[in-house]
Amino acid sequence: MFAEIQETQNVRADQAKVGSAISGIIMFQVVLLSLMGSNNSAREIAGERPIYEKEKFGGLRPSAYLASKVAFLACLVIVQSIWMAMFVNLLGPFRGDFLIHAGFLLLVNAAMTAICLAVSSLMRTAEQASLLSIYLVGFQLPLSGSVLALPESIEVFTRPFISAYWAWSGSVEALQTQVHDAVKSVIDTSLSPHSVCCYVLGMHIIIALVAAWAGARRPQWD
Repeated sequence: MFAEIQETQNVRADQAKVGSAISGIIMFQVVLLSLMGSNNSAREIAGERPIYEKEKFGGLRPSAYLASKVAFLACLVIVQSIWMAMFVNLLGPFRGDFLIHAGFLLLVNAAMTAICLAVSSLMRTAEQASLLSIYLVGFQLPLSGSVLALPESIEVFTRPFISAYWAWSGSVEALQTQVHDAVKSVIDTSLSPHSVCCYVLGMHIIIALVAAWAGARRPQWD
């Protein structure tokens, strides 16, 4: 009897270690790509605002200017996300649907890049945009619930805005059943279905691009 209890405890301990490690690796990728997204676009518009304002007098349309930024940043996001997914997968294969996982890494990078591009278009200086973007990334981990579960009264207000949670949750849901159960055993935060995670991250991107367009249209001189 004692041997069976000891074996059960050992199995649970091993399961907890596996769950913690996999959840941590996924969140590490998500946060690192969020930081890359911030670096991608935080200074992209604010850093060249005086030149851009002069170009607008010459007939440059905000939509055309923003489209050029989005095209460049999209290429950067794709390369970064694929590299991150492949590199970590080489060190330790993703134990689930790798394509879904890679897709969520791409979405969170795109979301943070778009959000920080919006910040860049709304701030007066590159320094202000960069600082606010870093703060936004810094809030991702503690408010995601992947490390410590948040009180429901706070979670209901913060969760919709935390891109890291949706990418992490979507990737965890793509894990194999045994591994998924191991992760669930070490977290208290509820997970969301793939479709919901994709929808929310997509909305983050769309809303951020609309905000970036609005900021680019608005005259802003030092």
